[in-house]
Amino acid sequence: MTLVLCYGISIGLLLSVIVWFLGKKEKKQISGFINKRINYLQDKVKNNNRISNFARYYNQRIYITNLKLSLKALLFISIGFCFIAFFLSIVILSEKIPNPIYQNPGAIIVSHNIFGIVIFMIVGFMIPWVLLNLIYHSMRRMLNKQALNTFNLILNNYIVRNNLEAATWDSIAAMPSQMRSLFSRIQSRVNNGEEFDTVIYKISILLKLQSFRDFYNVIVSSRMAGGNTEDLLYRLSDKIRSRKNRAQSIKEDLNPLISKAVAFTLVMILTYLGVSLVWPDSIALVKQSSIGHLYINAIIISILIEATLLLKFLSMED
Repeated sequence: MTLVLCYGISIGLLLSVIVWFLGKKEKKQISGFINKRINYLQDKVKNNNRISNFARYYNQRIYITNLKLSLKALLFISIGFCFIAFFLSIVILSEKIPNPIYQNPGAIIVSHNIFGIVIFMIVGFMIPWVLLNLIYHSMRRMLNKQALNTFNLILNNYIVRNNLEAATWDSIAAMPSQMRSLFSRIQSRVNNGEEFDTVIYKISILLKLQSFRDFYNVIVSSRMAGGNTEDLLYRLSDKIRSRKNRAQSIKEDLNPLISKAVAFTLVMILTYLGVSLVWPDSIALVKQSSIGHLYINAIIISILIEATLLLKFLSMED
């Protein structure tokens, strides 16, 4: 750790001295070169399909969660968590071992679990993204739960108004909270000049909510194909209800498996913590042994696997 800090300070001082000795002309040349490279990288990013797909993935989550958080801000938060995880891993995973080379019994060396530190840093970097996804899936589940009630409201208002767009706006006030927020944003876009069906289509593509795709199909069928809108809305409600029942039965089948996985992880963590508190010398001996790092790494990896399974279960839609 001391060596890393020394290298960092030395490089920082060297760069400061170089910048101090450079003239205005050289600084302009370096600044121009850096700006060209940044523009080149930005063009590469814009033309990269994977990165543009990631941007769509991010926009989807921001739109549903309605968070005022830019991608750059999220990246800086992730880097901050990465540094925090690094320092925590140094404290938790480093072990002081007596140095057998020196005769002095007070001579020690510090052993660092490099693999564990890297895992900690990766997990720290991912924490803000995981939290964003948890909020996103929570909001998404609420939208799916509220879909049936929402489209039943639209159906009832359509029977009175005989106009799908007007029935939708009349239903907003009585909608559940998350759907009310989403449809209010849709209404503001329509008020700003966009077509109702175009906005619903864009939202259905962005959010990938099946209920909105079906609602868009209802709009298209009623406008272009001359379908019976009331009958189409009844069918939409039936589809949402059957899909909800099917998802609920799948989650009920998976509940015991997830419960066992969570229980196994908790038992493993509590056992390790209990042994650490009651027999700290035993844990210290294990850590100092040749397989100590492997033992700690196995615990870390198993916890990550169980956490991934749990997050996957939580991300399942209702």
